[in-house]
Amino acid sequence: MPVSPQMINLFSRIHPLTEEFIHDLSMELEVIHIPKKKQWVSYGEICRYALFLEEGLLYSSYEETKYTATTWFMKENEFVISVESFLRQKPSKETITAIEDCMAVGLKYENMKQLIQDHACFQKVYTSLIEHYYILSEERAFNLRKREATDRYRFLLECHGEIVQRVPLHLIASYLCINMETLSRIRRKI
Repeated sequence: MPVSPQMINLFSRIHPLTEEFIHDLSMELEVIHIPKKKQWVSYGEICRYALFLEEGLLYSSYEETKYTATTWFMKENEFVISVESFLRQKPSKETITAIEDCMAVGLKYENMKQLIQDHACFQKVYTSLIEHYYILSEERAFNLRKREATDRYRFLLECHGEIVQRVPLHLIASYLCINMETLSRIRRKI
């Protein structure tokens, strides 16, 4: 299957790609459609694919004793995995669900490992992407631990405003670790 131009553009901004790598990558990618409200990865299931999301929006969550905790949102031109499950090939502690109809290309774990081994350019891209997503994860964690609820919402608006426009409010409240009433008060103030 032809490789998404968005994916090639993203990879190429990180490191120059070889034609051989692009060819090998195109042989391994699979088109994956995820209908709105469908779980892509369920709790206890092993995440076997890394997705490059071309269209749509997903969110990750996990179950607490009395509620579901939303942990993040993934949109177009981003990679989607259940991190620990994918990287260790063990059952997921989270669920990843489509908020909108999604179209993605998927790369199986084993095929990704082979591409990393066979192509030095992909080793560099992979390392850079891991670093990038780790830093984003740390920023989100810091934001949730260190700021007041109003500041957390402002951060989300400033850094990820498109998400606020596309995600149902109950998921935004869950992500910010606040209830709907608090979110409504914050939104009125801002």
